Amino acid sequence: MLWVLVVSMAALAYVYAGYPVLVWLLARFCERPVKKGPRGGGAAVLIAAHNEAENLPRKLECLLELAQTEPIREIWLGLDGCTDGTAEQVRETRDQRLQTRDQRQNGDSRQEIHDSSLQSTVDSLQSPPRIQILEFETRRGKAAVLNDLMAAATQPIFVMMDARQRVEAGAIPKLLEHFADPQVGVVSGALVYESAAGGAQKGAESYWGYEKFIRACESRFWAVPGATGALYAIRKELCVPIPENTLVDDVLIPMRAVLKGFRCLFEPSARVFDLPTADFVQENLRKRRTLAGIWQIGRLEPRIYSFFANPIWFQWISHKFFRLLTPFLVFFSVASLASMENWRDRTLGLAGLTFWGMAGLSIASGLAYWSGQRFHSRLLGLLGAFFGVNWALLQAARDAWTARFEPKWPTGAGVRH
Repeated sequence: MLWVLVVSMAALAYVYAGYPVLVWLLARFCERPVKKGPRGGGAAVLIAAHNEAENLPRKLECLLELAQTEPIREIWLGLDGCTDGTAEQVRETRDQRLQTRDQRQNGDSRQEIHDSSLQSTVDSLQSPPRIQILEFETRRGKAAVLNDLMAAATQPIFVMMDARQRVEAGAIPKLLEHFADPQVGVVSGALVYESAAGGAQKGAESYWGYEKFIRACESRFWAVPGATGALYAIRKELCVPIPENTLVDDVLIPMRAVLKGFRCLFEPSARVFDLPTADFVQENLRKRRTLAGIWQIGRLEPRIYSFFANPIWFQWISHKFFRLLTPFLVFFSVASLASMENWRDRTLGLAGLTFWGMAGLSIASGLAYWSGQRFHSRLLGLLGAFFGVNWALLQAARDAWTARFEPKWPTGAGVRH
């Protein structure tokens, strides 16, 4: 059983350390430049939401403020069977903002303007974005709503967002400047945690920093296998309908663009802000659904696993697929050590130390997972984050293998999606 131990430990080391180092080396020595520049035309913001009466009006206010100086020409809001008055809140916010804007524009129009740049600014203020609200009585799921939004929007670039996060000023232009390169099809923004008070939040922040490092290296080398659902931009012609039971639209849509030969980039300076959750149950549900969606993609788009069809097959297998296998690799490692007959075999090649180290790490991770929100240790929170990911991986595998896919938002306010 020694070979099982060696293979399992080597695979774990590759997933969490070897691949990040390798892709960093590839990004440093084989970086592929991107042509950036101003792009004519505007962008359409697309948001699909369910029961976001608290968050969506605030997001709309943010977008209308940004639209005064940024190329946001359309805002499409798809409301998926909302029962909390989201539609009424959004319409009220829209009407109030546009009324205030009209009053301000009327005041500006009475002033004599000499400076041409100021004239240009006022002209842009006189063209507010087109706001369209598509309200659906029956809850169908995010993918179904996105299909309708993508079919209705008319701008050359679509900017996908979630309802909750705050978009930083200038983030959208930073995404759009990459589309001056004809080989760029998708550009993902960066999710940034605004504050991390407890150990759980600090751990989530650190783990996400690790993920962003990998994505930045993949982007510089060639392309990222997926985007950040909170903020990414894509060419209109690459947006084709996706299956309505899709769980991870922010992976499937960008990967279909990659399969057509386009690059999916990561732009760390295009930031969108959020708060890391301290609710482990809620975070586990989100991770579990997302990871089950990675398994699901193998059914929805089998070409992703083809070496000949997928230009970033190496990144996909190393970053996405092998990550799904990590809890099983841990199990095989521990089982192979436990099956050894004597202490000498267990200590062979420091296997005994590895075993006790893994056992200690597992115990510490478990304690961190349930106590991280009460302590302020970043290390405990980080261990808890790794434990939570692997626990969600096991549950997601069960969901995937039993076809327990649920494309609709879970019931309850504030669910992260």
